[in-house]
Amino acid sequence: MDPNAPTLNATNGPVLRAAIVYLVAGLGTVAVMGLLGVLMRLDHGGVLMVSPDWFYRIMTLHGAGMIPGLLFASFGGLAAVVSTEARLSSRALWVGLVLYLTGMMLVVFAVVPGRFAAGWTVLDPLPYEGKTWTLSAGVVAYAGYLFTALAIVVVCASLLRATTTACGGARRALAWDVLFHPRRPSPDAAHPPVLIATVVSIVGLLMVVVGLAYLVPLFLEAAGAVRHVDALYSKNAVLLFGHTMANLSVYVSAGVVYGTLPRYAHRPWKTTWPVALAWNSIILLIFFPWSHHLYEDFVQPLGLQILGNLGSFAGGFPSFIVTIVGALALVYGAGLEWSPATILMLLGIWGWAFGGVGALLDAIVPVNQVMHNTMWVPAHFHTYNMVGVAAFAWAYLYHLTSELSGARHRWMGRWAAWLYGIGAVGTVLFFFLEGAHSVPRRYAIHDAAWQGYARAAIPFVALMVVALAWLGGEVLARLGRAWRRTHVGPV
Repeated sequence: MDPNAPTLNATNGPVLRAAIVYLVAGLGTVAVMGLLGVLMRLDHGGVLMVSPDWFYRIMTLHGAGMIPGLLFASFGGLAAVVSTEARLSSRALWVGLVLYLTGMMLVVFAVVPGRFAAGWTVLDPLPYEGKTWTLSAGVVAYAGYLFTALAIVVVCASLLRATTTACGGARRALAWDVLFHPRRPSPDAAHPPVLIATVVSIVGLLMVVVGLAYLVPLFLEAAGAVRHVDALYSKNAVLLFGHTMANLSVYVSAGVVYGTLPRYAHRPWKTTWPVALAWNSIILLIFFPWSHHLYEDFVQPLGLQILGNLGSFAGGFPSFIVTIVGALALVYGAGLEWSPATILMLLGIWGWAFGGVGALLDAIVPVNQVMHNTMWVPAHFHTYNMVGVAAFAWAYLYHLTSELSGARHRWMGRWAAWLYGIGAVGTVLFFFLEGAHSVPRRYAIHDAAWQGYARAAIPFVALMVVALAWLGGEVLARLGRAWRRTHVGPV
């Protein structure tokens, strides 16, 4: 996006209000689920023990809330960025938010009073055959996932309609004029945030089709309409749906970075041929890597195993080579304006890269055989979610409220952003060390020999919590004025 491109104004005020609520609700969900994560780390360290029943319920709620929370916070940021160039429906955004919150409440109801504890991946047939919860609790959990999927449909359809209308068709919204005619680039080619919004909307809609192909047969099974759903089919479907959703949040938040970082670097981020190629390729590549989570399933078709291996490495092209290197090139020698927003965005780029490397290592078959059922897997996805996506979302919420309110950042805010980075990196580092020393994941009780890693991580977790509390306080101080400014003239 050109740093001089249209900025926030009264015409997109309704969308900005919806975006603010998305960011606050999404990050609020992440904060609550993060506190549940802290409780699990205290349990792993032997500091504050919880019963295995409650541990697995907490683990289920933590995963089921964290991933959609990050995704919808990122959707809010992307909607605000895109609203400067495309006419979004604020009504559709509000409908999507209600559906998302309904889905979250259903999952909470299934876990807390319903005692559902099958994990966020809800691998069939466990949800319907649990020993501590009933069939109805499994159905309610699935209903929560269904409402989340419907929310994604509404938001993605709204984004896709807005970008294709603004660009005069899907071809131009996907920057095919740049992709297929690199020697004759269009002067009005879709800016990167619009291109990314188009791509993630298409991916989101396709992803929901997979989710429905997973959920509908299981609802029929619960109703007695079919005898039993093939377990291998449902495992592939839920991992394809869930793995894609987790990756989608990374790409949605990347669109926010493409739209915001140029304003602080005072340089445009242009839609070049590599950018157009990388983001168009994501429409296919994002659906390939899920199978690397199934290497140990000996009945899995060999072709899907090979696809998962190749897809895991191919996905590194658009994320690392284009976006991460492109962001570093953008800020190099640019006299970057250092603020909490830019610090968090650069931290997020590091988290995306480092977490991605951890994921690629896990995709190597010999490594996967040893590491996949250890804490290495939580290490890599906590890195690109907690250090990556969450940092991107916090950065944009800070940027949005500051720009709308007219408040300048303070030096304490910059320190809080750096301290969040130190705390988050230290936290995930001990996850990686646990994985490297074969500490198993998904265990409610850790042996004494394993507890030292979790105990060593606790000061970093505490530092991260304090830093986020400070950043949250600065955002809240700006929020009221920022909200009022969305109802008045140009900002």
